[in-house]
Amino acid sequence: FLAPIAMVSITDADRESFQRDGFLKVENLITVELAKELRDSFDDLFRGKFPTGIYPDEWHWREGISKPEKFREIVNAWKSSDLVASVACSANIAAVAAKLMGWSGVRLGQDDVLWKPPGASGVGYHQDSTYISENFRPLENNSVTVWIALDDADEETGVVEYAVASHRWPKVAAIDATNSSFHGAEDELASVRLAAQKAGEALEIRRLAVPVGGAIFHHQDVWHGSGANRSSERPRRALGVHLLSRDVTFRRDPRPDYIYGRYVLSEGSGEVSEQFFPILWTTSGYVSPILRRAKKRPVEVDAPAAAC
Repeated sequence: FLAPIAMVSITDADRESFQRDGFLKVENLITVELAKELRDSFDDLFRGKFPTGIYPDEWHWREGISKPEKFREIVNAWKSSDLVASVACSANIAAVAAKLMGWSGVRLGQDDVLWKPPGASGVGYHQDSTYISENFRPLENNSVTVWIALDDADEETGVVEYAVASHRWPKVAAIDATNSSFHGAEDELASVRLAAQKAGEALEIRRLAVPVGGAIFHHQDVWHGSGANRSSERPRRALGVHLLSRDVTFRRDPRPDYIYGRYVLSEGSGEVSEQFFPILWTTSGYVSPILRRAKKRPVEVDAPAAAC
């Protein structure tokens, strides 16, 4: 797992594209074989069969209780599955994020096991900063998301959509998170239309099909969502990995929100513990001891990026 970082073909042009648009599509981030192994493990995870014996932080959708067409999500499955951890805690993937963001070190914020079954609704436009970045300081440019396709994400199953360059809109464009319904919004563009109007910016939407094993890296402040799964047979499964700059601390006032607040070590402390938010990659080669003790498989990243 702690093998030397593979050479990753992220060019200066790729980085400029990411900084300009707020997102970058990368082909073949993981192998098709690994993607299949991951998605095949989802059935057991959603049945509550956690290989490590540790429960995740959130578990939305229960077999026999939840409707089969409803969107499914597990948060921080890296604690529950070494297979998920092998990707979520990959030093190689973290190194790509570091290059795109200009960071000297990267830690894991959280992962999201995502399952959009046939008939599931789309995901309304939102910014990840509302739910992740705002719990940490400094706030600016402290997180990036890696969305990895485990099934083909296409026009039928629901492509990923971005408001181009919206991460550079004036902060006046920020709106209350309650205005950005995640699942089942009647108008999935309502929140981003309002944000663009407030910012005085033209709204340009780019819709990206992502094949199995491909990924999109996107900035914390870029507005994004995805369409409904209109297929009658094909699920659309993915793994989201939210990465943080190594140097973040928790915000102190107000206390961090639900998932993050539980890991505040003492009242008023800003320390972000490596036990729960491990450091995955640094320019010096340091990684958190919890990763050195773990027995997880390596994830090689050696494919060139494809700017979108």
